[in-house]
Order: sequence, then C-alpha cells, then structure tokens
Amino acid sequence: MHGFWDYVSAAAVALFEVAQLAIGIAIFRQTIERATLWLRGHRARATITSVGEERDADSHRAFRPIVEFIGATGKPRRIALAETVTSRPHIGARITVVYRPDDPEHVDALGIAKGLGSLVVSPILVVVGVVAIVLPIAYLLGLDGVLSWSEQASSATFDWLEEALDGPLGRLRAVLSDWLG
Repeated sequence: MHGFWDYVSAAAVALFEVAQLAIGIAIFRQTIERATLWLRGHRARATITSVGEERDADSHRAFRPIVEFIGATGKPRRIALAETVTSRPHIGARITVVYRPDDPEHVDALGIAKGLGSLVVSPILVVVGVVAIVLPIAYLLGLDGVLSWSEQASSATFDWLEEALDGPLGRLRAVLSDWLG
C-alpha cells in the first residue's frame, strides 16, 4: 500500500510535467506558426537600419533589429522584427525577412537556425512530459512492471543516443557548427 507522501510526490511530479507538456506544446505551436509564415509569407531583402536594446524576462540583454524593405505593394516599410536576438546585429547588414500577407506588421528574419532548436526541443518536452505524467500514475495503480520496462527502455534510449551523437548526429552537429559559426 502506498503512503501519503507517495501520493503527494506523484501529484507534484505529475503537475510539474503537465506544465512541461504545456510548454512543449506551446513551443511546437510557435514552430508550426513560424514554418507556415516561412512557407506562405512574402519575402523581401531588408537592411538593418537600427537596433533597439531590451531586457528579457531574466534581465538579459536582447536586441530588436529595425529593418527597411520594399513590401509587396511597392511601398517602403520600416519596422522592428517580431523576435529579438541575443547578439547585436550590424547596422547596414542585409537580411531576408518574411511577413504575413494579411498582417505586414509581423516581420520575421528568415533563417534555418531559429527553427532547428524548436523542432528538436518541443517533441522532447512533449514526450518526456507525457511519460513523466503516466509513470507516477502507473506506480500508484500498482503497475510496477511499467516502471521496470521504462528503466530498460530509457537505458536502451540513452545507449542509442550516445551512439547517434558519436556517429551521424555528431557529424551533423559539427557541420552545423562550422556552417552557423
């Protein structure tokens, strides 16, 4: 039989993982929105004309580039990018931007690196969140076989991940590091 603290700790873990699951789903939703913007949005070559400095939630410096470009209507546009960046961009740099046809005020820099992290992180958060919600509940229901299976599965997963990081993923990581600087 399980004691009071078993239930409290299982509930705490489940609540924490529900929050993690929600964060993973939000990141995944944002990634899908960004991919849709990149696929369906209007593209333009822009010049960074100035940079605003802000503070993020943790009081770290963040920079919001302000760009100028010619929109699809032929009118010049000057607007701040929707997303901040962590390093100060060079004024005068040329970048490709993408914006919504129905909302030209939402302008994002086009770049592959921004989407890669979200595509990797969000599925991990969702899967770990679901597993970590199910395992405490299974334990409280007396399904101890699930826990021993999960230990074997996690061991096999870590072995596979270690092999992958030494092999093809390691090479991909090195290529991306060289390519993105």
